[in-house]
Amino acid sequence: MSTAEADTKDRMKVWSDRWRDGDIGFHDGVVNRMLVKHLTKLIPEGKANKVFFPLCGKTVDMSWLASQGYNVVGVDGVKKALEDFFNEQNIEYSVEDVHNNGKSFQLLKSKDGQIRLYCTDIFNFTHDVEGTFDAVWDKGSLVALNREDVSGYVENMKKLLSPNGRILLMIKEYDAALMKDVEWLNKPPPPYPMSEDEIKTLYGPKCEVHLIQRDTCKVMGKEFKGAQAAVYNIIKK
Repeated sequence: MSTAEADTKDRMKVWSDRWRDGDIGFHDGVVNRMLVKHLTKLIPEGKANKVFFPLCGKTVDMSWLASQGYNVVGVDGVKKALEDFFNEQNIEYSVEDVHNNGKSFQLLKSKDGQIRLYCTDIFNFTHDVEGTFDAVWDKGSLVALNREDVSGYVENMKKLLSPNGRILLMIKEYDAALMKDVEWLNKPPPPYPMSEDEIKTLYGPKCEVHLIQRDTCKVMGKEFKGAQAAVYNIIKK
């Protein structure tokens, strides 16, 4: 097994264990208010070929967008998360095998094909699978990744974007030192704190980066002094 394959296996095990144990404090059971508020920034004029959800889990944001007529594509390495989404949303689905660039994984697809969720490592999902996307909603993917994976992830996101495609990105800004006295089984990070300068460095110069909003927020359900959620609109040039 190569080093890359070993890293992928370890990464998947961490998240699989958390889903198995119900340690999913990152999951919200309601539609994200930032997505609702800034949807027109992500999908101008209500037009998008598909909306991509990286590391989608079982977010109800997917069913909300699908109910408005959008085609939804998600990726997550934990099959239980994807199965839970369909079962909890009472959506009938099928499972298919997919092969791409020497990698084999599974597609869980709604009966009408409007929602397609791929069970694989995010780095196995390239533009060869579904083409490019006009819209990407990244609520917790970038801040959940191991830091050594961030640059590769961003480069893949750029390739997955259509020309003039948009990413609505939400990150957390907080002082990680505040976590040292927190008594949690899995205390942050993740989510890893990030800054505006980091976002501009990662996505520029191929993309425009616009800060839309900052607001106070909780981190894994807890309140911390100075913790903020920052929302960006990223547009591929």
